[in-house]
Amino acid sequence: MTVLYENLQRAKRARLGILAAVVWSLGWFYWAYALKTGGSRPGVITIVLLVGIVPMVALHFYGNVYVVRLVRNGDELTITTLGLIGNRDIRVPVSSIVEVDRPEASGMTMRLAGRQMPFILDMQAEHGDLNAIVALARRDTKETP
Repeated sequence: MTVLYENLQRAKRARLGILAAVVWSLGWFYWAYALKTGGSRPGVITIVLLVGIVPMVALHFYGNVYVVRLVRNGDELTITTLGLIGNRDIRVPVSSIVEVDRPEASGMTMRLAGRQMPFILDMQAEHGDLNAIVALARRDTKETP
C-alpha cells in the first residue's frame, strides 16, 4: 500500500466551508419562512433558491470530486473524496485512469473512464507524489509478437 497523495488539513477547511454553506442555506430558508409577505412571495422564493440552495448544491458536487487521499495497492487505487460528515472511499482499477492533467498551478485533475467529472487534487497538500500520480495515466505499450 502506497500513499500517493494526502490532504487532510485542507479537507477539514473545505468541509467547514461546505457546512457553512448548509447553515447559510438553512438561514435563508428560515428567513423566507419567517417573512410572511403575501405579494412578494415569488420574489423571496427566487432569492432563497439563488442565494441559499445554489451554493449548497455546488459545494456538494465539489465535495464529490475533491480528493482527500489517494492510495495505490497493487493494481487497485483507492480515491478518498470529501464528504459532508465523513470521507467516501472509491476503489477503482489503476487501468481506469484515462488522464492526469495539470491545467493550473494550484491543482491537477484526474479523469477516470466512464466518469464525467474529473477528480481535483490540490497541489498545496501535505503529501503528494506528483510523478507517481502522473505515471498512473501512462500505459506501457509493449508489443507482443
